[in-house]
Amino acid sequence: MTLIRFITAAIVLETMPFALAQSTDTADFEYFKTRVQPIFLKKRAGHGRCVVCHGEGGAPGGFGLQPLAHGTATWTDEQSRQNYQQTLRLIAPGDPASSVLLMHPLSPLAGGDIFHGGGRQFESKDDPDWQVLADWVKQAKAPAYSNLKILEPGQVGHAMYGFDVSLGVDCNFCHARDFSADTNPMKEMARRMINMNKQINTTARVTCFTCHRAQPVPKLVPDPVASDF
Repeated sequence: MTLIRFITAAIVLETMPFALAQSTDTADFEYFKTRVQPIFLKKRAGHGRCVVCHGEGGAPGGFGLQPLAHGTATWTDEQSRQNYQQTLRLIAPGDPASSVLLMHPLSPLAGGDIFHGGGRQFESKDDPDWQVLADWVKQAKAPAYSNLKILEPGQVGHAMYGFDVSLGVDCNFCHARDFSADTNPMKEMARRMINMNKQINTTARVTCFTCHRAQPVPKLVPDPVASDF
């Protein structure tokens, strides 16, 4: 990932507290259930299925799919609705390129994120499954949030992606399992940093990446330079 992409992705700066409402747009949910959700179950050559890491109680990056019942090959309708609400947290509606759901598992050579513990499920944006995800994001409705204190609803997806690439962290760095809760002290720290950034930008132009450079804690001094002298 280039420096330009890091800086561009980090420009949208504000933060985090939110929980999703239980209402579901019918058409959007049906597309998710019938087209998007099967991708999480699909076995791709050289990779494990998404549900292997993100289901069965696991939630890397704060993304936890419902566990499959023993002997079943897919989720119930109620489980699918819970998966839908979880997945909405990882997208910027209308903007696939700012959606963690699409950029995390995409190869860096195709513009994807530097790190994804599950490997690169998609080598390019031409992958048919990546295209299905992108089509869903383009038509997805912005979710309802609670406990927003700085962000506007339409800014959440972009901001979360900006934090991801600028600090090299995932959702659970600042969020508790309940994304709307304020129990993780890093969430309040993030709010303070956002306000600091806004104040600086009244006279200058900086982003999260300006100081963090893909590290959770900014470095205060340069790395030592090796020398043979």
